[in-house]
Amino acid sequence: MLFSCKTLCPAWASLLAFLCCTCGCSTESSVDEPQEIDIPGEVIPDGYLFYRDDDTGHLKYIAFMGNITDPGFSLLDSQAVDMDLGLNCYHPEVSPDGKWVAFSTSYEPAGESSKLYVKRIGSSVAPLKLNVPNAATPRWRILPNGDTVIVYVDATLVLPSKNMDNYESEFKSRFSKWKKSGTWMVPFRAGAFGEAKKITDGTFSGGITEDMTFMVNALGLFMGRHITYNDDGSIKSTEDSVWYDRDQTCNASLSRDGTNRTLFLDMSGAQGVEFAGEKYRPHQRILVVDEFGNLVDAVPSPAGTAFDHTEWVGVDDYVVASLQNADLLHDKIILVNMQDSSIVDLVHGGELWHPNLWVKQNP
Repeated sequence: MLFSCKTLCPAWASLLAFLCCTCGCSTESSVDEPQEIDIPGEVIPDGYLFYRDDDTGHLKYIAFMGNITDPGFSLLDSQAVDMDLGLNCYHPEVSPDGKWVAFSTSYEPAGESSKLYVKRIGSSVAPLKLNVPNAATPRWRILPNGDTVIVYVDATLVLPSKNMDNYESEFKSRFSKWKKSGTWMVPFRAGAFGEAKKITDGTFSGGITEDMTFMVNALGLFMGRHITYNDDGSIKSTEDSVWYDRDQTCNASLSRDGTNRTLFLDMSGAQGVEFAGEKYRPHQRILVVDEFGNLVDAVPSPAGTAFDHTEWVGVDDYVVASLQNADLLHDKIILVNMQDSSIVDLVHGGELWHPNLWVKQNP
């Protein structure tokens, strides 16, 4: 169901108006012209699996029909489409309507400049570039007023955890830079970007709730931020919480089911080992916390392997991930059922990064 601002609570309606206005908040410009692309006879599949082929830097995808919750679901015999866009592509994510894929040109902890693109799936038209100085780790969302936007971060900084060398001095230096960075959103409609607007200071690439009151970051340091808004939609206060005893974390993904759970990977930190009840090697557990940083779940990787690039799917309690073998090669993409810890292999072979499993939602 789509909402208008008039049907929302006054504070949330004011927040939308504040973020969508043309003045009064930080903005970045984009100048791409609309390019509504009609593909004759197009049929949106039941799902897409997108991922990065790290050997080539290309995106690949498999379109499929069927339900991922079916016992016999498999993609192993499917042929992947190779998208050679002349770009180094990371972090693909399919739009809510299943027609576009967004991606960036640098990966999450690289500390490098990055550009954000959107490509019409199945079209030969070149991808659209968001014309801002820096943009990484795109995440699509539909706002309560029905607008489709892409949330992204303008830096790929890593905040030091206590496991890192020179933690105290490094933290002070990097945290100052991190506070000057930001998390943004940009509207996307009719094949064109709107005006990008800053949501908050700091980079929260792990995800943001629909009402923008809670967000997470796990690049080194694991952080959650709660935001309170004034009646006019401006930010009244922010409260940052550092979780997991400052141990090193990565691959955060905030759920979209309203539970505000965040999954992440760690370097076999003390809290994770205690919660799991046994020792494990780095990345050998998908850990889950609630919105206050309390551990609520831990799912083990198959023997002799480790997880990487974990993301909630958005259907029941399923997670998609790359799987590293004993030689540290990401030679599989898997589907993990967090309810019973069962795993389904989706793709084999090569060096497979940043899977995004999009599933069509019933209207």
